[in-house]
Amino acid sequence: MFDREKWQEIISVLWMNKLRTFITGVSVAWAIFMLVFLMGGGNGLQNGVERMFADDAINSFWIWTDATSKPWDGLPVGREIRLENSDYEKVKDFKGVDKITGRYNIWGEFNIRYKEKTQSFSVRSVHPDHKYLENTIMTHGRFINDADNDELRKVAVVGKLVSEEFFPSPEKSLGEWIEVKGILYQVVGVFEDKGSDREMQMIYLPIKTAQLAYNGKNRLSQMMLTVGDMDVNETKKLEKKIREAMGQKYKFDPEDGKAIYINNGLEEYQRMQTMFYGIKFIIILTGILTLIAGIIAVSNIMLITVKERTKEIGVKKAIGATPGHIIGMILQESIFITLLAGYLGLVSGIGLLWTMSFLMEKFDMQNDFFYNPEISWQMALTSIILLVISGALGGLIPAYKAARISPVEAMNG
Repeated sequence: MFDREKWQEIISVLWMNKLRTFITGVSVAWAIFMLVFLMGGGNGLQNGVERMFADDAINSFWIWTDATSKPWDGLPVGREIRLENSDYEKVKDFKGVDKITGRYNIWGEFNIRYKEKTQSFSVRSVHPDHKYLENTIMTHGRFINDADNDELRKVAVVGKLVSEEFFPSPEKSLGEWIEVKGILYQVVGVFEDKGSDREMQMIYLPIKTAQLAYNGKNRLSQMMLTVGDMDVNETKKLEKKIREAMGQKYKFDPEDGKAIYINNGLEEYQRMQTMFYGIKFIIILTGILTLIAGIIAVSNIMLITVKERTKEIGVKKAIGATPGHIIGMILQESIFITLLAGYLGLVSGIGLLWTMSFLMEKFDMQNDFFYNPEISWQMALTSIILLVISGALGGLIPAYKAARISPVEAMNG
């Protein structure tokens, strides 16, 4: 039940000690502000990295080759290792491999022509499973399929931004012919990508068509594959198996990281997640320590308040106020200060995070390392609960001290 007289008394006491109340409130507001801001900043870092991983399948392997850096079986250092179509066929049959694609890179950006219009875009030639490796989202038409490769079809799948450059709408791009390095390809699909706009400025061709058309023979620039529901330990065993198979075929040390480089996406993702757990722990610990400092400040101010109001409390007890009433009065003051100041800190923290997010989006400052700093409504609710608990803890000792004041000693003091 709302006790108007009690609240008038609380506000009156706080108003009479404006400076002390203000300083206490600032310490609590700062504590909550820092907790919210640090948590939001930590989420911004995590969102940025997860956005970067969203561009590709998390459970993926990326395989490149280069030149050997170690002698092996009497062969010299510096031999160039080149992947071939047969490597794709071999690795595809390994246990645990789910989706797999090769790439034959057609290097550089090329002038893509449609009727009288010309624009520069990048081109990749791939297998059908590339769609899953790059998290490609087909919005119109279809992606490259096995028949396109088997029959050496001249078809192309274009990114959303490529389609917008040449055609009035994605639907009208389907069936049209674009020229890539002097060869015409029919557009059979339009895609979007969760990654950067650069990914949507890409044109995909069937890999075998491109190998034949651009003198690629049977070479692959790289291979990518996914490993289904394998755990990290299982992926390391598969990685070792691939290294040994390639080393045996091309006669190089399987541990030669320059001859063959394998990026284990799942291991990398787990490593990043572990790092963020550590960052979050440090952030939460810092916020809690700051909050404890605020609680101590509230406790100190309430102890001073109790000391200054000893006679008043003695009079209240002399005319019948119970210890519970006295404790409730002090706790109510403490919670009120904490909740009001903490709420202002919470709103300020959320406001700053929102402003940062708005400005980053407006001026296109989002990047792969920091994106959309925010806190969830669960975190905001938890902060409110923490405020109430903090206020209660801050006023607990002063409240019990007030409850133990003897009316006689208070009147004589």
